[in-house]
Amino acid sequence: MFEVLAYVFEVFNDPDACADRDALARQLTAAGFEDEEIDDALNWLDALDNDAQGAYARIDEAHGMRIYAEREQERLPTEVRGLLQFLEDHEALSPAQREIVVDRLLALSSDEINLPSAKLVALMVLWTQKTELPLLVGEALMDAVHGEPTMQ
Repeated sequence: MFEVLAYVFEVFNDPDACADRDALARQLTAAGFEDEEIDDALNWLDALDNDAQGAYARIDEAHGMRIYAEREQERLPTEVRGLLQFLEDHEALSPAQREIVVDRLLALSSDEINLPSAKLVALMVLWTQKTELPLLVGEALMDAVHGEPTMQ
């Protein structure tokens, strides 16, 4: 699924270009992805879009510190929670976006939750919301797509 998401992120500059699910699925099939991977990725993206429009809409109006529940602490490794804090501290993620990232990470199996997947999930959340990233923060996240930092 992550390869499909990385491909979609790299190929489409505008998430609105992915609005037609059937056309996107055909393009991903033509690119060589398996049907199961495509379905998983598209379902994941649909849930991401639903999260962005739903439960987390008013979180940015609140003030306070995020405390992770025991279940979240068990599923989200320390380095993933550290990344989320770093991104929020550097104003790359709003509190609502952070919650969407947490939700989308928790939707993964435990063995899929790691620092590279968290970076890709954060990028996908920001990409679907058309959020501009500070340059250095964006470069730090891009290694999830390219496998290594692109800046030297």
